[in-house]
Amino acid sequence: MKTKFLVIVLIGLVFPQMLWSQTPTGYQIKRVIIDAGHGGKDPGAIGTGRHSDTEADVALDVSLKLREYILKYYDSVEVIMTRDSDNFVELRERTKIANEAKADLFISIHCNTNGNKSAYGAETYVIGMHKSKANMEVAKRENQVIYLEEDYEENYAGFDPNSPESMIALTMMQSQYLQQSILFANKVQQQFEHRVGRKNRGVKQAGYWVISYTLMPSVLIELGFISNNTEEDFLNSEKGKVYMASAIYRAFKEYKTEMEGVDVSKPKSGTTPKQEQKEDPVKTDINPNASVPTDLSLKPEMKTVEGIDYRVQVALSTKKLELKSYNFKGYSDISMIEKNGKYRYFLGHFSNFDDAVAFQRELRKEAFKDAFIVVFYKGKEIKLKEAENIINQNK
Repeated sequence: MKTKFLVIVLIGLVFPQMLWSQTPTGYQIKRVIIDAGHGGKDPGAIGTGRHSDTEADVALDVSLKLREYILKYYDSVEVIMTRDSDNFVELRERTKIANEAKADLFISIHCNTNGNKSAYGAETYVIGMHKSKANMEVAKRENQVIYLEEDYEENYAGFDPNSPESMIALTMMQSQYLQQSILFANKVQQQFEHRVGRKNRGVKQAGYWVISYTLMPSVLIELGFISNNTEEDFLNSEKGKVYMASAIYRAFKEYKTEMEGVDVSKPKSGTTPKQEQKEDPVKTDINPNASVPTDLSLKPEMKTVEGIDYRVQVALSTKKLELKSYNFKGYSDISMIEKNGKYRYFLGHFSNFDDAVAFQRELRKEAFKDAFIVVFYKGKEIKLKEAENIINQNK
């Protein structure tokens, strides 16, 4: 049975087109899956017992609020919930929903627990090798829900939630989406820290089933520890749920803007930008120094500035490849950056953003479906918003 499980993983690596056939003309995040963890006969973490709501209840409330924010500000984004009530959904069904929808982003929302009652803070996970025993234990706990499912041995083809070998095998399936997953996860953690004043426990890697079999960038968010009295009170409060959902929404907005190169969000109510800022659920009393992110407006008519270099990232690997066209489907003008044993590969060098977007669309249509734009200034990687500021200063 374990052999069958590994064969499925290898098929996904060697023939990804068999599993994901989305071929957009340009990169757009049009469909988002929000996965409220646990539910029904699976309450998740119980907490301290001082509140009637469990992890499943808090996760659902925050997920529903996140859906509300995305739909309010994006007419073109479809949001699909794996559950929108207190019902039990199998892990494999959650990934099936996401994959069949051909979603562009998968967000799974949970709460943490720990025998150490003083543990607190928010953390976001992407799939990957376990960096610590603690990460491994958290992954085991979230994967234990498999045992609540009927015929789990047959349905999960030999996968064992308690086996490090099984969970390490899972990391192979999501490897092609890891860079985007990390990008979004970092934005979530920054919003939690700077906008909501939560302790930032960082972006971590662990073998969660639910973000391993999704064929798109995927994260699992642990909102905080409901085993901690103070944090449990915050997450059970209406204010806490609103703040956490708003923070995740703002991370989504930043991620979508950066990946697409332009901010297309707008309030459906037709409010002005000033009115929209007043409606921001994350008030400045949480962090007086927090600024409301401004809209990104990189336009085709923007001037070219010496030192700005747009490239299109097409691969992330632990393997060092020769920068030869035969390794990159016939394309040349290849560059690479190595950091912490990982190699990022880029195609093209463009001084004009519009040209980079056109090349990205070509790559996504013809060869690299997950390609996205990265910008450098004088050899240092920067954000698109920073590039806009540099260009504006040089007008």
